[in-house]
This record gives sequence, structure tokens and C-alpha cells, in this order.
Amino acid sequence: MNVFETLAQSAKQWPDRVAIIDAAGPLDYRSLWREVEALRVQLDRLGLRERQGIGVRVRNGRAFVIGALAALGCGSVIMPIHHQMRPPELVDMLARAPLCVILEDGNGAAQPGKTIPLENPGGNGLRFTRLEGPQEALAPQIRDAAFVRFTSGTTGQSKGVVLTNQGVLERTRVANAGLRLTCEDRILWVLPMAYHFYASIILYLEAGATVVVNPDYLAESILNTAEKRQATFLYVTPMHVRMLVSERSGRMLPASLQRVMSVSSRLDPQVAQSFYARYHVPVSQGFGIIEVGLPIQNTVEAAEHPEAIGRPVPGFEAMIVDKTMKPLPVGGTGQLVLRGPGMFAGYLSPLRLCKEILCDGWFLTGDLGHRDSGSRIVLDGRASSVIHIAGHKVFPEEIAGVLDQHPAVLRSRVFSRPHPQLGETIHAEIQLRHGTRPMGEEILRFCRHRLSSHKVPASLEFVSELDLTPSGKVRHG
Repeated sequence: MNVFETLAQSAKQWPDRVAIIDAAGPLDYRSLWREVEALRVQLDRLGLRERQGIGVRVRNGRAFVIGALAALGCGSVIMPIHHQMRPPELVDMLARAPLCVILEDGNGAAQPGKTIPLENPGGNGLRFTRLEGPQEALAPQIRDAAFVRFTSGTTGQSKGVVLTNQGVLERTRVANAGLRLTCEDRILWVLPMAYHFYASIILYLEAGATVVVNPDYLAESILNTAEKRQATFLYVTPMHVRMLVSERSGRMLPASLQRVMSVSSRLDPQVAQSFYARYHVPVSQGFGIIEVGLPIQNTVEAAEHPEAIGRPVPGFEAMIVDKTMKPLPVGGTGQLVLRGPGMFAGYLSPLRLCKEILCDGWFLTGDLGHRDSGSRIVLDGRASSVIHIAGHKVFPEEIAGVLDQHPAVLRSRVFSRPHPQLGETIHAEIQLRHGTRPMGEEILRFCRHRLSSHKVPASLEFVSELDLTPSGKVRHG
């Protein structure tokens, strides 16, 4: 069984159920399978072969899903590329992951090579570009390689993570043991498919659910689509949660929507509580990481413990360890390590196999956390970003989470600066919302009411724009 074949099974089991709703309207599973198969035949005729790397540079919607699955059907290794990726980032990525073909919908700068418009039954406007250079296999040392995705690279150079068909199917099934999504669910989708296709979209299609593609990421639009399509599940990031909390109309989510999951980064518990107070739906945190999947979820105790990412799903193990890999007691802060099914196969360029990276089967996440008295896991921050202030460990993520709650702040970046007496002090760069004015002292007062004195930034700097990764995270390096 591979990922391509799971869609054939879904189309056979739920032919008339709606698979995707996007700007072009609804598309049922039978029609989705027909479009994927028609495109697979075209790609095969154009010479796309097994193990060749194909970039999928397509906006959110059916065209992305059809293009990615058709390429998988040819046995190729696909690498989704965000359509807003900057040219230097794309050049660097292609240098480290030599692709043979790019499949695109004309939304980004064309790559040098021969471009052929494709005949898509649904009129998706996809184009096939054969890139210049050797037509080599991508990750030939990894059997069953199917996907390559570069990490966000918030604190350094991103890594090309290689996944297999088997690994992806294992992780989606384990993740859904916690999520329990079925063919009755309608998932409201606001995240980039380029960064979440491997686990999320494939999981939804395998479950026979409906993916409702929101036209943008704005709060008003999310509320409109949730009501119009009677969504049952909302999968977002902390940024979307904050935006929905700040939305001023007073509108509620529809009664059908009873589950919200926040992934990608730590969610401030005060924001989660504000969301619950406004919408009467708790926000479950999930710990998602491309190397492992979605192994930790807080789907049961989110209302009572919004600060926690939860517990490992069945089949996974998690530990909080010190630098010698010794497990820490309850309350002790250390690195989160994970072990379970569906692990990544390795890193690309230079190639490092998974077995060379794991420590006795454990993947070291680089995230610091602790177990609370109920053995729930709580994230504290990244090991590489911790700041030491007068004997205290301070996590920039916690401070940025508070700053981002101020109504004038769009996003922030927190880091340390050297100090001759104190060693380090905390500095924050702040990007304000459009139309607001710098108000440094007011923001600092806001922090003093919510943070211990040693966590309050010593200085603020207002900037017109913060550098973001392609997946929309603030870049810290």
C-alpha cells in the first residue's frame, strides 16, 4: 500500500462524498480520483519516472492535491514548494534537492526549462516544467522515498526531511487514533498545503473527510466559511487563535464546530482561555514535527489544562531527559525526545539516514519541556533559544506569546543581547498592526502585569517588518 493507492480506496468506499471544497466548488471522491488518474497518465507520457524529484508549487486547493497525488502515482519523489517562497530560498533549496520537474499553476516565477501546459479535466491550469540539468533520482539511497520537505529553519539552515510512503501512512493512522476523524467530518483548512500535506491532508482523505479550503487566513473569513460549510474541525496555528480572539464582531463559531487544534508552535495558555471564553470551544494543542508527525495531542483535557500539549498518542513514547538522556522527574525541565512509528527516513544533502540520527531509537526534538503533576507534557521553549538572566532560564517563546497578545502587536521576536554586568538582557523587536503607533511604555506595562520581573524585556525596538520563514514563523536566527 502507498499513499496514491489510499485515494483509490477512499474513492471506492465513499464515491459520492465530497472530498474537497475550494473556490471552484465541491469535488467528490470519485471525481477527485478520476482527475488524479488522468493527470498521472499525462505525467507518465511526459516521461516522469520513478524516484525522480518533482516540485509541486501550487496554491491551496484541489490542484495541489491532484498534482501531488498524480506525481506519487508515477512513483516520483515529491517536494511541495510554497508558492510565496522567495527566489533566493528557492535557489538554495533546488541546489540541495536537485529536482527534474516542477509542477506549478503559474503563480510564481517560472524556472528555466521547457514548460508544457497540462490538460486537466477540472481546468486546474497546471504546467509541467522539465528543469535543466541532469535528470537524476532524488534520495536514491532511501528505498520507498516519496516526499522531501524542508524544515522551517527558524534558527538556522533548514533540513531536507525525507519521508517514505510507509512512514507517512503509519504516522497518519497513529495521529488519527487521537484525532478520531471520520467521513462525517468537515475540516476547515487555513494552513499552507505545502507544509502540511504529508500528514494532515493525506489523513483527511484517507478518513473520507471533507477538506474545506478557506480563501485566506483572516478571522472574518474563517467565521464565514465555518458557518457556510458547517465545519466540524478547525486546524490552525497560535496566530489564527489570537486573530479569532481579537475579532470584534462578536460572532460565534457554528454549533457544528466542536474541535479546534493548534499546532506549529507553543500556544499561550491565556490566549487559549480567552478563546474558550469567547467561543465555548477549547483549543487542543498538538505537537507536530515533520520528522515524526503528530505524536502528542491534548484532545481530552484542553479546557482544564490549556498550557499542555498533552500525552503521546497510542503507539508513541515520550520522555523529558537531561543532557545524558536520563529521564527527569515531574517538573524537571529538559529536552523532549520521541520514539514511535512513522519516523522520517533521513536528511537530504548531505544524506544522513535516520538510524544515524536517532539516539537508541529516540528522536531529539530540540524542544524543552516538563511533565506536570498529571504527567501531561508542557512545552517551555527551544533548547537553542533559552536565555540566562541572573540565574534564571528564560524562554523567548513565552515572552513573545505575551507581547503578541497586546492589541497593537502583530508579531514579535525576542532574543538576548550581551550585557557587561548581567551577562545577557532581553530585547524584543515588534511589528505593529497597521494603523497603530509605537507605544513602548504601554507595552512594557502590559508585560509587567503578566510576566515576572526578570522576564520583562529590557528594551523594545519597533520594526516595519519581521523576517518570516516560508511557513509563516518568525525567523530567530
